[in-house]
Amino acid sequence: MTHDDLAQRLVNARRRHHLIESVAPERLPPDAATAYAIQQAVIAGLGTTTGGWKIGARTPGGEVSGAPIPAPLVQASPARVERHAFFRVLVELEIAFRFAAPIAPRADAYARDEVLAQVGQILPAIEIVDSRFAEWPNVAPLAQLADAQNNGALVTGHALPYATLARSLDFVAPELELSFDGVSLVPEATGNPAGDPRELLVWFVNHCAAMGITIEPGWTVTTGSYVGAHRIDGPGLLHGHVDGLGEVEVQFV
Repeated sequence: MTHDDLAQRLVNARRRHHLIESVAPERLPPDAATAYAIQQAVIAGLGTTTGGWKIGARTPGGEVSGAPIPAPLVQASPARVERHAFFRVLVELEIAFRFAAPIAPRADAYARDEVLAQVGQILPAIEIVDSRFAEWPNVAPLAQLADAQNNGALVTGHALPYATLARSLDFVAPELELSFDGVSLVPEATGNPAGDPRELLVWFVNHCAAMGITIEPGWTVTTGSYVGAHRIDGPGLLHGHVDGLGEVEVQFV
């Protein structure tokens, strides 16, 4: 399976709502660069544009990864979503950002202060996690990376000016709530595994620069779950709240 073959299979899986069966090891992306190229090929193959990105890391200072989210899959809260439109549904409560102006590629790396100075808005978000692979989660990490790092959709709450919250918001472990039909999904311990998610934005800007991608101010960049991932198997109302940011809701039907 070539790079183009896997990209087309991922496009077909989305368009036809048909899972990809097992992929032989020799046909997996050989490296992250190939997986990232497949991500872009899928966006192009779907005939859409990028509406956002998901980025994350498992530990503070750890390796960061990310993936573009097709524009039609970024929806404003309160959102009404058909459960059967996904192969499986896991939900995560996150903090997301938008930049104030386009950020174009350049030869020199962007410094942390430069990146944070360009952040324009901050907002609560719910990511819907899904996969186009039948064997998920028992799928090679590079295949998951190629498949938009398991993104299904993103629902965004009301955006607030970042500058007014940059000093006051607890970015590492904010007070929050996530409930499904009134039942809390919040675990005993919460927090972003990456630590302060703003550090991920530095990687993101330089990753896009290395790929020749201009970051658009309309993109919503979500930065990892504070509550883990929770499976949703039926219809109901998912309600999220991040203290200082506000509400975000998804009605699954």
